[in-house]
Amino acid sequence: MIPLICRYLVLSLAVFLVPAAALAGPLVLTGRVLDGGGQPVSGAEVYVFNSVNVKRPADFISEKSGADGRFQLALPPGRYWSMAIQRQGAARVGPLGTSDRFSGEPLVFEGGADKQVVTDFTILSLKESALRSHKRNEELIKITGRLLDSSGAPVAGVYALADPAPNGELPLYLSTWTEADGVYTLYLPKGKIFLGAARVFPPVNAYHLEREVEFDADVVGEDLVVPPDTPQISPPVADVR
Repeated sequence: MIPLICRYLVLSLAVFLVPAAALAGPLVLTGRVLDGGGQPVSGAEVYVFNSVNVKRPADFISEKSGADGRFQLALPPGRYWSMAIQRQGAARVGPLGTSDRFSGEPLVFEGGADKQVVTDFTILSLKESALRSHKRNEELIKITGRLLDSSGAPVAGVYALADPAPNGELPLYLSTWTEADGVYTLYLPKGKIFLGAARVFPPVNAYHLEREVEFDADVVGEDLVVPPDTPQISPPVADVR
């Protein structure tokens, strides 16, 4: 029989031999999801990615925000890209719908074990985002037209995009999703810019805009052809609960 004092020594030694990493806590991302007026949003989720490629299912997804807009998500230490999304339907992945709201450009953060990152996300629909951009800058001009398929028929549920550069990750200017008539509206600065169209948001691949135009006043009838669907191959979603 092991003497009592020896058993205490064995237990104490075992505690000291546990690696420090095993005793450390996770990196915690926490904060609130707010609407454009600064009010809390319930039912939103925070999507976290372990790379700059956010055009795929998230590596981690938070629980839905509560009535106070608050969320919390525990993560392994590392560097992450994150955004908040409030979907109106049951789907948790895939392109955003017309009435879905999102926080725009991903927030980049990083941290080690036992660190807490506190941040708030403001979410807007595509329509709210376009209207807010227009109000911020009275120099913007209004460009309208239709988004068409290769046969010239209007396309619903797609959007127009524009950027000063023909290639990139996310365009600077987006329209709202089109209705059955395919009509879109963009608010753009005067000058040269590249135009295009897409079927999903965010774009599946880095965008490429072929049409370069120069605007100095409002334009009606700037029709654009929507590219065909592009298949998306994605890794499985790792959901933290």
